[in-house]
Amino acid sequence: MRAVKYALSVMSAVLVFVSPVGARTTVQFNTSFPGVVEIPDATDLINQVQDKADLNGPIVADSLAMGNITGYPIGKATLGSFPHFQVGVAMGAGMTNMRYFDDSRPESDNGSLPGITPNPVLIFGVGLGGGFDVVGKYFSLSKAIVDPGLSTDIAKLSDYKLLSIGAKLRYNIIEKKKLLPFIFNFGGVTVSLGGDFMYGDVKVTGDYEVDFDDIAIEESGNPFTITTNFDGEYNARVLWSIFSLTAQAVAYFDVFYLFSFYTGFGLTGNVGYFKMRFGGIGDLTSEDPPISGAPYNGQIGTLLFDSTNKYHPYYAIPTYLIGLELNLWKLKITGETMVNLYNRKDVNATVGLRVQI
Repeated sequence: MRAVKYALSVMSAVLVFVSPVGARTTVQFNTSFPGVVEIPDATDLINQVQDKADLNGPIVADSLAMGNITGYPIGKATLGSFPHFQVGVAMGAGMTNMRYFDDSRPESDNGSLPGITPNPVLIFGVGLGGGFDVVGKYFSLSKAIVDPGLSTDIAKLSDYKLLSIGAKLRYNIIEKKKLLPFIFNFGGVTVSLGGDFMYGDVKVTGDYEVDFDDIAIEESGNPFTITTNFDGEYNARVLWSIFSLTAQAVAYFDVFYLFSFYTGFGLTGNVGYFKMRFGGIGDLTSEDPPISGAPYNGQIGTLLFDSTNKYHPYYAIPTYLIGLELNLWKLKITGETMVNLYNRKDVNATVGLRVQI
């Protein structure tokens, strides 16, 4: 199929297409030769822009939900009785669509982006006695306080406000047992119930490239379809508010006292929303040959789109947890990760440094 026969420039006559009632995307196509190349019906283009937003929305929403439940890296079944306590710091992150970084996978060029939600927190806890203890986390920060200067090839952080709080009540249902003294011991089994709340307002800018297939256009009154490529800049704003309630059962094991290994299962229920506004402007080009012999340099025009969407995280996420703690007397260095058993692809990871006394 042959494409457009004239070179079209930016910032000239404007054809505006607004999505149908109930849709959430608007598209604006700019051409310097109105009447030569037109898009008589922007429905297909709007739907494809919307599809790209819907492709990334659940990815980010799931990363937020996975990031929200991080922040409790503890390699011991119990903190003991009062006044035993712990204090420290932890850095967690929910990560989705990591196959984006694998050039051999379709996720690397299908218009999707990786979802990464960091969650740094201060952690604390106190033993209550009788096998009970309570642990908590807190974090609040904005760009006005700290500008981390985060920038990658695909995204640059321009503004943010973050809040993360949570607490977990734990009960050591099965106490520790000595199996091979100084070599390998069973640390016990602990069940817990906790609540986590996360709020965020993040603004990101960057470069964006994506293909749109089978776009119907008219060239000098002749209808046909072409495959186009959008290459430009985007700005995105993400707002979210999520409350998660998590129940877990975790078993602990001590190796040579120096290491504590733990593993278990959990179930998280989520209530909240994730709202994303994604807009972009850039060149719309096509490698299809011209429909006639007129000069054509591949550029059809420019495309400006704006898409606002609201998504909800998974209402329930079953998880599998595995962690390892390095015991340096009172100082504990811990790393753990959880996988979303619903799709076995979404994960989170937490690294923590704490003092347990």
